[in-house]
Amino acid sequence: MITVLYVDTDPKMWTIISHIFEKYCAVSIFPAGSGEEALGWLSQYHADVIVSDINLPGMSGIQFLHILRAGGIATPFIFFSESAHPYVKNKACREGISGFIPRKGLEKKPVLDLLRMVCWATGSHDGEYPSLEDLKRGV
Repeated sequence: MITVLYVDTDPKMWTIISHIFEKYCAVSIFPAGSGEEALGWLSQYHADVIVSDINLPGMSGIQFLHILRAGGIATPFIFFSESAHPYVKNKACREGISGFIPRKGLEKKPVLDLLRMVCWATGSHDGEYPSLEDLKRGV
């Protein structure tokens, strides 16, 4: 079972991510609406992977990531965001992200790409990067 901490302000995305992820793999998703809320959750629980938007209320996703890394937390961290400016991506890479998946609205393909990245980052599928066809078949 993969434990995903999903940090985003959009409840629709929480629902979409949960529905698609649970359809294709054994996963528990815990949503948080801000970096502060996510830090509170992490003070009590462990995530196998963290997925976050960059644009969050209060601290940004980059600031949230920086706090984690400065505190020695090396949990795989993936940005899933509409903010894909090269400066932001470069800054995120310097902080040690595992991946960056750009999204556009509620499209399904970026969500499947995110699922593939989560499987890869957590070592699911024997360390292989599952194809979209594998995910569609439930492999």
